[in-house]
Amino acid sequence: MEIFHLFNHPGKRSVNIDLHIHTTASDGSMTPAQVVEEAIQAGLSVISIADHDTTGGVAAALETRHAQEIVVVPGVEISASHPSGEVHILGYWMDYGNPAFQAFLERPRSTRVPRMIEMCRRLRGVGLQVRPEEVFEEAGGTDAVGRPHLARVLLAKGYVKDMEEAFRNYLTKGTPGYVKRVKNRTAEAIAMIHRFGGISVIAHPGLLEDPGLVDHLIREGVMGIEVLCHEHDREAVEKYSEIADRNGLLKTGGSDYHGDMLGKSFRLGDLKVPYEYYLALKEAKEKRTGVRDQAARCQKAGRH
Repeated sequence: MEIFHLFNHPGKRSVNIDLHIHTTASDGSMTPAQVVEEAIQAGLSVISIADHDTTGGVAAALETRHAQEIVVVPGVEISASHPSGEVHILGYWMDYGNPAFQAFLERPRSTRVPRMIEMCRRLRGVGLQVRPEEVFEEAGGTDAVGRPHLARVLLAKGYVKDMEEAFRNYLTKGTPGYVKRVKNRTAEAIAMIHRFGGISVIAHPGLLEDPGLVDHLIREGVMGIEVLCHEHDREAVEKYSEIADRNGLLKTGGSDYHGDMLGKSFRLGDLKVPYEYYLALKEAKEKRTGVRDQAARCQKAGRH
């Protein structure tokens, strides 16, 4: 991977960025190349491909023919568990190609297919005739198959009028089709992102079941918090900005864009995230890289 893709400055194009975008590698409706194209059309200067529990879309985004017109930050969104509830941890600039990191992501991802088979079985038990093969076809072959793909099948079959109804009536905790998914623990996710040189960030904290989870994650060493997202109103933005300032955390922002997958009305570029967030994130990454390089040099010198 060329360093240009990581740290180039977009010049005078735009100061708007988006550090949380999904592709067909997980549950987005657009390919990585299409995301890059749409982001450029939307005037974004920096984006991050942050698919659920997979980095399968990162290389394709970096290699698209227009990638040099925009900064593409390699990312991932890890679904993690804590005794107080589920948390999504964003990771940026990890050594994502490392086999050990990929094995870490594969552990929970390998449970997605059996989970989907069970969800379909439960839905058939309440009269909704959905076969797993239909969901896998909707997912386009990704092994990060998830509830949005199943919701799309329910919508296509006329069982629900929109994606929101599919989740509300059938796919959330306490409904007929819900099956709990195996996840890595939050402390493990944060530690693995750091182990492989990355920056860890709490995704959309306003959606946490237990607001106190933010404090737990800070104690576990998380480095940043997603302050700006479509789920946060002005009060929430101020709240999480204050938490970030008080605890010395990085601030990030992203749309959590899934294309047309979730039936959301916003488009890329609608959320205004300042370029300064990217600069601070980049500076933190450069410091981590410098420390790691210095440690490696010291270790090498010690062997001579």
